[in-house]
Amino acid sequence: MTPNAPLRSTTRGDVPPEGPLRLGGIDLPAGLHVRPADDDADFDAVAAVSDAPPCAWVTEEAVETGLAQQWVRHLASRFGDTGLWPIAVTGIAATGYDDGLDRPWRSGEVLGPDEGSDFDVEAFLLSPGELEGDEDPEIVAYLESIAPIATVRELGGPVAAPPAGPQDLLVPWRVRPVALALIPATSPADALTTLGWLGPANYDLEGAAIARIAVSWEERYHLTPVGIDFDQLMLQMPPRGLSRPEVMSLLAEVYRVCPDAYEQGGFPDLASFVRAVESHPVLGLWWD
Repeated sequence: MTPNAPLRSTTRGDVPPEGPLRLGGIDLPAGLHVRPADDDADFDAVAAVSDAPPCAWVTEEAVETGLAQQWVRHLASRFGDTGLWPIAVTGIAATGYDDGLDRPWRSGEVLGPDEGSDFDVEAFLLSPGELEGDEDPEIVAYLESIAPIATVRELGGPVAAPPAGPQDLLVPWRVRPVALALIPATSPADALTTLGWLGPANYDLEGAAIARIAVSWEERYHLTPVGIDFDQLMLQMPPRGLSRPEVMSLLAEVYRVCPDAYEQGGFPDLASFVRAVESHPVLGLWWD
């Protein structure tokens, strides 16, 4: 069997018009545009979005997860032609709504594309984390307990395992309302560049910063974005898995970018975190 080639498009596609859509030979239900909101938007309710060009298209209503997975796999196989990355999205509800898709998709809590960013992925990953150098005995003991992932000493990859192909893609949520989003992109991770996602904003990594990190992980660890919500990013691991050294290298970078993935993941120790990542097809990153 030929190893999966990276999913790529030579150009970003155009955001489809609102309403029902036929794309890649299949019919999709009505969709809405995702746009950045006005600067004075009230995000406790669905905000009045700005006149900025749309950065994505998302189904107006939630869809059954099995159907969403069928659409994602089919449209991913046509990604090279459409330049639209299909991805499962969910979110949180705003006042007066109960399907959990309002924020950020209807509220405008995205930045849109930022092509002028000078964010340096390598410099960020190799820079000391917030806890490094702290003399508090409890923090010192904690860092000693996670020493294998506490510091990024060099960038890892490229890994040996090929990336997921269209037939491998998963919808990471089974019990939450899920919608299908179509985002102009040249690679799956480039969709975050177009979107200007705000999920890790509390860590000063919104928009272009987290997008560039995701692109770097896509290139070096063959991680494929398969889910986005208000503050969570779901990345599919290579189907053949990573070696233990590759996993440890990745987790050091993950801890630098998203310490909550370990610290608030309910893991009793580092070994259990490593085992969980090795045994699950999707790596979930969540920022408090």
